[in-house]
Amino acid sequence: MQSKEHSSDYSDLSPELIEVVRALQASLAEKRVRQQLQSVDSDQPSKLESAFTAQQAKRAGRPDVISHPQLLAAVVESADAGIISETWNGVLLTWNRGAERIFGYTAAEMIGNSRACLIPEFLKNEDAKIMNNVIEGKATLNRETVWQHKDGKFVDVAVSFSPVVENDKVVRLSVVVSDITDRKRMERALMESERKQRQRAAELRIVLDAVPAAVCIANDPECKSITGNRMAYDLLRLPQGSNLAVTDLEDEKPAPFRMFRNGRALEAHELPVQMSAFRGIEVRDFEQDVVFDDGSIRHLIGNAAPLRDAGGKVYGAVGAFIDITTRRNMEEQIRRMAHFDSLTNLPNRILLMDRLEQALAISQRNHSKTSVIFMDLDHFKEINDSLGHHVGDMLLQQVAERIRGVLREVDTVSRLGGDEFVMVLPELRHSEDATTIAQKLLHALDEDFFISGDKLRISPSLGISIYPDHASDASTLIRIADKAMYHAKQAGRNTYRFYDETMKSCPRRFRSNAMRPGTPRKEVADE
Repeated sequence: MQSKEHSSDYSDLSPELIEVVRALQASLAEKRVRQQLQSVDSDQPSKLESAFTAQQAKRAGRPDVISHPQLLAAVVESADAGIISETWNGVLLTWNRGAERIFGYTAAEMIGNSRACLIPEFLKNEDAKIMNNVIEGKATLNRETVWQHKDGKFVDVAVSFSPVVENDKVVRLSVVVSDITDRKRMERALMESERKQRQRAAELRIVLDAVPAAVCIANDPECKSITGNRMAYDLLRLPQGSNLAVTDLEDEKPAPFRMFRNGRALEAHELPVQMSAFRGIEVRDFEQDVVFDDGSIRHLIGNAAPLRDAGGKVYGAVGAFIDITTRRNMEEQIRRMAHFDSLTNLPNRILLMDRLEQALAISQRNHSKTSVIFMDLDHFKEINDSLGHHVGDMLLQQVAERIRGVLREVDTVSRLGGDEFVMVLPELRHSEDATTIAQKLLHALDEDFFISGDKLRISPSLGISIYPDHASDASTLIRIADKAMYHAKQAGRNTYRFYDETMKSCPRRFRSNAMRPGTPRKEVADE
């Protein structure tokens, strides 16, 4: 009994030995537990031992972060963001290295002081109102603002305020501050780039509206949507902003115009902008006519080119067209002045010779005849002298109309000047065909002319030459027809004569080709 009590009394041992003894006791106790858990088959662990071992391994693999405040402090210090805390009235309690890096102040400079030095002067009132709302509302607030660095420069920051509540009262604030200067700089750069792009687009629109050309832009490869500048809409008589491709859309109102080229209506795929988009080619110096429903015509010339993306794929096309209607009209006017008589609108000597040469070439190829009729009005000088040149001019215009009414479409009538007219009759089978035309001319001019209330009568004298019977070149045919006409006047006027060999020795009358329209030519006394 005494030995038992002595075994549990360690008062006579040193503390170090006591610790050793207790460790041995714990080891023996753990060994007894394992022996108790050991299964009958010593080679296989029991279910209880397996569960205990798994639980021990699970606990060993899970770090207990809560039991390591030094680890949490290390995380806070290594964070890029500024993580600080302050009392409800703004006294700083903590200041990590992230805050020091962002604002330049050390922890020694800031802890125990206010962060008012971080707030720019122009934002202090706003910051005070926000902090009051945070403290009173006890809510987390996230905002982007500007704080100030120690050296005075402004720093773009994203700030998150989280109140710490005890006994239903905010006692502290946790503040997380992120430096967003780079992001804000990129945002501002992007906004500036967008602003410049919008400005350039506006400038381009102004330029397009100012250029004296119609610009059309297809916004898709199928050219279903085409927009243009102001001149394009004005030229095509369409409302500003409407679709210039409405002719291809069934649901749209048809456009009040059609496109023609060389007298043929163009299909949609034949238009220059569409050709550029569909085929991926450039179209240059494309001339087309815009014919409106009211019959008016505008002549255009322009270029078109496809629009391609970075990969070279066509996503649309652009075309620019110039209105050349005025130029075309001027060219036509110059052409008419060079080839037509301004008084009667009949071909002049230049165009007459060209058409006569063509008629002779056709007759030579087809083995047919061509006749030239030289006509002069009898006593026309007396009408000019007695009634005035304006009456003579109107008489010449009416004579020209009657001559056109007698001739065929393939025939040509020309006014050489004064009261002289020359007719070219191509593709005749017989010389007698010219006689038929001459008789029709005499009959047409035998009727009365009414000019300014006066009734006038006038008769012609006609001379006729035949290719190839009388000559084979244009100048000779006209010259000998003129001689034949002189013989018609000698025969009593108001008649016609064919040229024959006996006329070669006849004297020629003086004729002036440099007369103004309507001026009577100088004639010999017998006219």
